[in-house]
Amino acid sequence: MLDLSAVRHQIDSMVADQADGGAAAFDSRVEAAVNELQRWSEDWAALGRRLGQSRTSWLLPRIASGPLGRGASAPPLPERLSVAATDGSQIFPDRHEISPCFLLNIGYVLLHYGSDERPLLSSRPSLYWRDEDLFPQWGGRRTAVNRELVGFRRSLLEMTELAELAAASQAAGHDTVALTDGSLVFWGLEGGPSDFRQASLEALISAFDLLASRGVPVAGYISRPGSPELVNALRVGLCPVDGGADCDRCPGAGQVPPCAPVEGVSDAVLYRRVLERGERSPVFESTSHVLEDYGTHQVFFFYVHAGDEVGRVEVPRYVAEDPALLDKVHATIIDQSAKGGAYPVALAEAHERAVVRGTEREGFYRHLQEVFVRHDIKARISRKSRRKRTVGV
Repeated sequence: MLDLSAVRHQIDSMVADQADGGAAAFDSRVEAAVNELQRWSEDWAALGRRLGQSRTSWLLPRIASGPLGRGASAPPLPERLSVAATDGSQIFPDRHEISPCFLLNIGYVLLHYGSDERPLLSSRPSLYWRDEDLFPQWGGRRTAVNRELVGFRRSLLEMTELAELAAASQAAGHDTVALTDGSLVFWGLEGGPSDFRQASLEALISAFDLLASRGVPVAGYISRPGSPELVNALRVGLCPVDGGADCDRCPGAGQVPPCAPVEGVSDAVLYRRVLERGERSPVFESTSHVLEDYGTHQVFFFYVHAGDEVGRVEVPRYVAEDPALLDKVHATIIDQSAKGGAYPVALAEAHERAVVRGTEREGFYRHLQEVFVRHDIKARISRKSRRKRTVGV
């Protein structure tokens, strides 16, 4: 239980500190970032060359197009369009419950525009309880499944289900765009055992291959993104070292570095000052090490002013390098965000179908316990779990 009265004075101190100069200092950094963006806007190729010669600990993008300081207007939306979307939720394995099983629930929708076809709004739950699910073997070792692995498995299932749904829609004659919530960069692959990475990549690349073969553009939408990749590129532009930045030999070592004026600003905050409603930024290529194994499906991204927020949109190479598919994604995101109150309505609907609420989780475990009893299987829950379900005095 939170003692709100005990934390009120801390909240007051935080707000007072921001009012006394924190907000002004941040605004100054944003202004500096905007100025740097405009300075390199037309000479973006030169900045790109500096990035290629730099050695930093930050994630830097490859600049695929420019100018950096101008937005591209939203193209017209096709008169007839279908939007496929998936999202997922889960019941994590809980050692305090009567069974260590876990559940993945994938919500999926298919919305048709420009026709009178009924939308598809549904979900598919999958229960996992077998030994190979609970104790997967990767790298020659068996380990107990944890929240991180369950979350990764859910994200991978979201993508494979989306590919099948969107490809089937396109095969049925619908001009289709596929949307998923979150990044197309599967960060969970980083540092994993080689066989785990291989199996996951095969499933992921197969999904991208299917969509590419059908000509279906796929995009990952990230709401309220905090990534500073472009701002990191502007920090390189501020470095006075000839050729490119070398953070190991920073000329500002022991003092304020020359890149400090724009530090702490995110790309979304920067483009909030540059883009008009409906516009998108130029396209950038992610250089994450995870993507080295994506084959031909390198991930590109751009920012889009969706109304109340600037979102990040990630697409695979086949979309980024096809102007018609890129325009279709851009137009779809803007239209979907307008229909959904600044967040794509198809993704919002998929989330509603996927989410497992607290009462549903309790119902799941209650039914599980009843079935255990019915089959005369001893059902035990921990004292901690039992205590959480009862009201104390």
